[in-house]
Amino acid sequence: MLNLLDMPRQALRDARARLRKHPLVNTLRSALPDGLSLSSPAPDDPALADAERVEAYRQAIGRYVKPGQVVVDVGAGMGLRTLLAAHRGPRRLYAVDPSRHLDTARWVARRHGLADNIDFVREDSGRFTPAEKKVDVLLHEQTGPSLFDAGLVSRLVSLRDRLLRPGGRILPHRFEVFIEPVQLRDEACLPFVWSQSLPSVDFSCLKTLREAMNPAYFTRLVRAYEVAHLLCEPEPVFRFDLETMKLGELPRHIHLQRSVARAGRLDGFCVFYRAAFDAETSFSVSPERGHNPSTLMLLRVDAREFSRSQVLRLDLELPDLEDVTSWRWRFE
Repeated sequence: MLNLLDMPRQALRDARARLRKHPLVNTLRSALPDGLSLSSPAPDDPALADAERVEAYRQAIGRYVKPGQVVVDVGAGMGLRTLLAAHRGPRRLYAVDPSRHLDTARWVARRHGLADNIDFVREDSGRFTPAEKKVDVLLHEQTGPSLFDAGLVSRLVSLRDRLLRPGGRILPHRFEVFIEPVQLRDEACLPFVWSQSLPSVDFSCLKTLREAMNPAYFTRLVRAYEVAHLLCEPEPVFRFDLETMKLGELPRHIHLQRSVARAGRLDGFCVFYRAAFDAETSFSVSPERGHNPSTLMLLRVDAREFSRSQVLRLDLELPDLEDVTSWRWRFE
């Protein structure tokens, strides 16, 4: 297979020039609207594939976005929330996103005849200020696998204080955070290197280097369906409301003491959440939920078997909620 990196620089420029003049490229260029450089859809779109999450946004937007309002979709991505809001007839609707996924959102909006009703703004939301100065609704999904790593709290609280009018809504705004002990499915298990022992090779000596290892080694992304079951009855470790909270209010130390409800092997602690729009509408990314394509953060521990009614204790330090590599934990 031809490796472009091995081509001489002039040959590579010649190949690019020939490609630009290819009839197929010209045909595609003429088929797309002027000024539109379409990005490819993301290869992995769990939010769009999550029917429960999409339905919760549809219901909440239908309830709280009204004609005459100014609405901002923060991190609009491929435009799901923007398009749902456009059908509600707001006076001004901004889709704000710094990535090329905004091109996809604009293209889909044009196909639906909605592009003229939406202001597409390719900019980081932290630098965005609408012409109206104040807005009625902030739509978002600023959540990552460890919930906070996409700037959920810092970004939304800043936007709230800067842009949201008194009485305005953040959708969603109430969150419950869970950090639950889990057993993974056997095929999803990836033990620590020091637990690997072969007849002629024993890596157990590497455990002495544990404290010097990259903190990222002790976290792992898992799909919800890779979790076999939770060992305890899930309970939120804390809650917060983006519409009322202040920066610095979230805990920086968590102590869990829980009784095991379902015996099994502890492979780590899974971080997940429930996001609520109001008392009636919410969605959860719990691994216990069926048909859940979400990616979750696993805080890894040395695997250990627990029987029912045993007490499990976890101490978790969170110096920087948005940087999971700063988190430290120990359990017994």
